[in-house]
Formats: sequence, C-alpha cells, structure tokens
Amino acid sequence: MDDINFIKKHFPTQPTEKIAKKLNLTTSQVRTIAKKYHIKKCETYKKQLITNLVRHRKKWYEDNTPQFKPSFEQEQIIFGSLLGDGYLGNGGERSINRYYQVHFGENQKKYRMWKLEQLEDLGFKISGNYLRSASHPYFTQLYKKLYPNNRKSLTNHFLNLCKHPLFLATLYLDDGSLTISYNQNERTNIVYCHPSIIFYTLNFSKDENEKLANHLNTTFNTNFVVSGHPDGNGSLLKINKVSEVEHLIKIVKPYVTGIPSMKYKYSIEENVRLKKEHNRNKFGNNIQIKISSSKRRRTYTDKEINIVIQMKQEGYTNQQIADQLDRTYWSVVYKLTELRKSGLF
Repeated sequence: MDDINFIKKHFPTQPTEKIAKKLNLTTSQVRTIAKKYHIKKCETYKKQLITNLVRHRKKWYEDNTPQFKPSFEQEQIIFGSLLGDGYLGNGGERSINRYYQVHFGENQKKYRMWKLEQLEDLGFKISGNYLRSASHPYFTQLYKKLYPNNRKSLTNHFLNLCKHPLFLATLYLDDGSLTISYNQNERTNIVYCHPSIIFYTLNFSKDENEKLANHLNTTFNTNFVVSGHPDGNGSLLKINKVSEVEHLIKIVKPYVTGIPSMKYKYSIEENVRLKKEHNRNKFGNNIQIKISSSKRRRTYTDKEINIVIQMKQEGYTNQQIADQLDRTYWSVVYKLTELRKSGLF
C-alpha cells in the first residue's frame, strides 16, 4: 500500500524512472500500477516534458549541424544572386532553417555550373534545374535581414554587406541585360549600335530601386537611374551612356571571363556579332556596322579642330572627316556647327 500511495503522490509530477528507482521497481511495473489506479501525469508536467524534449532536440541539432563558413567572395556571390534570381526557401517539414535555391533554364546551365564551382565546398548541389544549398542557420539569419516582413525587401543593413565587384557581377548575370539599339544612316549605309544595360529589379518598389541605385552608384561609381516599367512593381534600373556601360563591363569582366556562355553580357562586340544575321536581314547585306564608343565622344583636341577646318576647306565630306578622326558623322556635324557659331570657321 505504501508503494501505491507513493506512486499516487509523485507519479503525476515526477519522471517514472525516478519513482521506479526509489521503489526498487521497473518502470513497466510503475506504469502498470498507475494505470490500474487511474493515476496520470498532470498537464503541467507534460508541457514541461515537451519543452525539455524540444530544447534537447534543438541542442542536438545545433551540435550536429555542419559548419557553414563562406569566404567574403562566396558571400558576395550569394548576396548578388539573392537580389537577382535566387531566394531563401523553407526547409523540409522537420527543418527549422532556410536554404538557398535558384531555378535555371538549359541556356543558363553553364553559368549555374560556374556558381556551383564557386560554392561547392559549402555543400551546394545541382538537382535537375535547381541550384540548392542545404538548410542551415546561416540562411535563417540571412532571411531575417533580406525578408524583414516575409517579403524580399531592400534594407540599408543588407546593402551595406554588398560591396565587392563579385556582388555586382552576380546581380548583373542573374538579373541584368546588355541591350543594343540599332540606327541606320541610309545615306552612308552605316548601322550604329548603341548599348545600354538594364537591371530587371521589378520585384522591388520604386523607393527600393532608388535605394539600390544609390548604393551601386556610390559603391562602384556607376550611374544607374530608376526607370518606369509596366511590369512588376513598376520600375527597374538603367544605364544608357556608352561610357557608363563600358565602365560597368570593365568592373565585372575580370570575374566572369570564365563563363563563355555569358560573353554576350560582358562583351558589346559579342552581343552585336550574335545579332549580325538578324541585322543584315533587317537593314540589308551591304551595311557597315559600327559600335558606339565613348572614345568618339571625347573632347576635340586643338589638333583635331585644325584637321576638321583644313579638311572641310579642302572639300572633304563630313563622313570622310569623321573616318579620318575615328568619330561619328554626327559628331563632326555638331563640331562644325559649333565652330561656325564661334566664328572659327
């Protein structure tokens, strides 16, 4: 009877193993007696038991989680991709952490393979058309910085982490486009190519895009402007001047030349070459294609001004003068207009 009374008093609030040891019984015998006399664990004890189990499970998980220590350069690739095509997903049903994932088409596979080479020692893998990491506390903490309201949002705290050219290169290859516009001078049959760069940051609000443009321009000395667009949240980033396009390409090119499949993004000449057949079908087979260059927008030297004046006086055409100086036809036209207005010609 003493054993029964002891069990009635202590079984609801104490571990069964402890009671069994005290009474010199097995845990099975204690449970049998408790069941016979309808003695149950109290709700407070059960809640505490669950809390302890969760705490122990979390500690076990943390103790057995592999290390994840990306280098500074690896982090810049991850950050750039997360502002581009990548995102942080939920882990499996039993996982408490986030993971990195990005989907890609077949034409981007070589680029994703390059990413894998940079991140493979961190446990990244390609499965089907996805590049993924394992779930890890690192990405859970990163999620809090990039998804403060469970929506991808640009914060100064996150942007301040993004300062290496590899970040810019990855964002550009993920979300950017080198766009070429073509204008034909029918008199000379020359097609002039004018490059611009667009970052399709349509998931961000106009305020966020302004914040991103300011960060990129301050960090990399670029000159992005925010431009309206009918899709997404209504805005994206653009660079329109040739010199500024060349400047951005100069920054990212050393880090991406190992990805030949992406050359059309970091080489204006390659981009134009790939559209050569299309342009000949559009403008004719006898066209001459010239790529706009910041060099042709350089300030005229005194020597060049003298050449312009002398050649014009000798009866040369504007195009012949432009060819002699490696400038555009319209550059010479504008310079002659300036010279006439100033009385120098």
